Amino acid sequence: MDNSQPMRYAIYARYSSDQQRQTSIADQLRKCQEFGDAQGWLPVKNCIYTDAAISGVSTERPGLQRMLQAALSPHRSFDVILVDDTSRISRSLPDAIQLFQRLSFAGVRVIAVAQGIDSQSEQADVLVTVHGLVDSLYVKELAKKTHRGLEGAFLRGLHAGGRCYGYRNVPVEGGGVRLEIEESEAEVVRRIFQMSATGASLKKIAFALNAEKLAPPRPRAGTKHASWCPSAIREMLRRELYIGQVVWNRSRFVKVPGTNKRIARPRPKSEWHIVERPELRIISDELWLAVQARQATLQKLYGGQRQGLLNRSASSGNLLTGFLKCGLCGANLVIVTGRRRRHATYGCPQHFYRGACSNGIRVRQDNLESQLLRELQVAVLQPEAIEYTLQVFQHQLETTRAETCQTQERTQERKRILEEQLQRLTGAIAESGHSTFLLQAISEREAELTEIDLALPARCDSLNQDPAKIRRFTIDQLSALPELLSTDVARARTELARHVTQITMKPSEANGSQHYVCEGEA
Repeated sequence: MDNSQPMRYAIYARYSSDQQRQTSIADQLRKCQEFGDAQGWLPVKNCIYTDAAISGVSTERPGLQRMLQAALSPHRSFDVILVDDTSRISRSLPDAIQLFQRLSFAGVRVIAVAQGIDSQSEQADVLVTVHGLVDSLYVKELAKKTHRGLEGAFLRGLHAGGRCYGYRNVPVEGGGVRLEIEESEAEVVRRIFQMSATGASLKKIAFALNAEKLAPPRPRAGTKHASWCPSAIREMLRRELYIGQVVWNRSRFVKVPGTNKRIARPRPKSEWHIVERPELRIISDELWLAVQARQATLQKLYGGQRQGLLNRSASSGNLLTGFLKCGLCGANLVIVTGRRRRHATYGCPQHFYRGACSNGIRVRQDNLESQLLRELQVAVLQPEAIEYTLQVFQHQLETTRAETCQTQERTQERKRILEEQLQRLTGAIAESGHSTFLLQAISEREAELTEIDLALPARCDSLNQDPAKIRRFTIDQLSALPELLSTDVARARTELARHVTQITMKPSEANGSQHYVCEGEA
């Protein structure tokens, strides 16, 4: 950029769900804009990125990801990013360091206004590390204080968890809540236990409750079709609270690194707190024992498969799992049949596992993936797509050529210096005779010269390729896209996620045959 032109700045702001202060975003934007204006810099329209009520522990934030995409683009519209402080970027020390390094390497300047940290400064790395450590410790201390507060509530006889089906939370004077039985829900709980004790499967119970349109325990915010699911029913059948036994501190939640997903990890039994609360009993001991005996039998017969740390779509070995969405209810299409047989099929889990969606279409995995990949191949072989790919490839080639030329120049210069030193040393021996010191110096320089000759990079002009060959190479690679994607599914899923948001599968019917109409979002 021309130094005579004013810097163009973007702003990133965030507040955490633990703060719950929407005005925090406006305050951060105001402080950053005041700083930018004081420098005489220009704000860039549509380059204000925000994340509201999202933890800074993970980089999985929509606003942050949009900012990174814009900042790392070769055609970015801003030169500097302003943030209120480093914790807005990340409260994870490794993530904070990596983000600052990536942006600095890309030539984007980052300034934390409140702390006076400028990535152009020589002390930036130290300051980011120190403040990042403080931000990271803040999160850990907050978790300890939260746990300590919950323990205190439990010891005072209060409820230290969230909502629980079958009960209602009743506020108490001085803060906190206590549980009371919600009789209408308690009746459903008794019915679930009775159905299980008499042999009904989890899936059958879910179908029955959904058919009667009974509200599920915890409908997710934004879920179009909240419904009962087998996994929720299984957890209810294991909950000791229904027999008046409160178990607290059984597990702890940890975040999956780099994400905002949390998973439960069991604590040692020595750390559990167990108290009897007979006034909270909903299920009799006889019914409880009958259900537990049946569940133990089922676990012995059909259990044994370990659960992964990530959800199915994140750890799936299927290329399209997590990308395919039901066009009726919005659920992720998953493999519903054929996991252990030859032909696996995709289907809507809300229909097949809960009976909460009318989309009963199943489609073979191999047929769907091959057809979608063929359509994707047609799309990437369009002239505009080829031209874009060629531009990116040519840019990478030019960058490699420039780096090779710089390395070659430095190596050639070092080689020239070594040759001159050898000439002087040889001349010194010719004039004054043999010397151990001179012979050792000659030997060292000859060895280094040999290493340079062996490692000397190819001439940078040899990287100039025939444009026609580059075009042919690019088209050949794009033509082989289906084979490339099927070679390494995990890597292909990661790359696909960079370009495809979701593929909506809308059920349709023609000539008496049901099929899907696919619509993609990039």
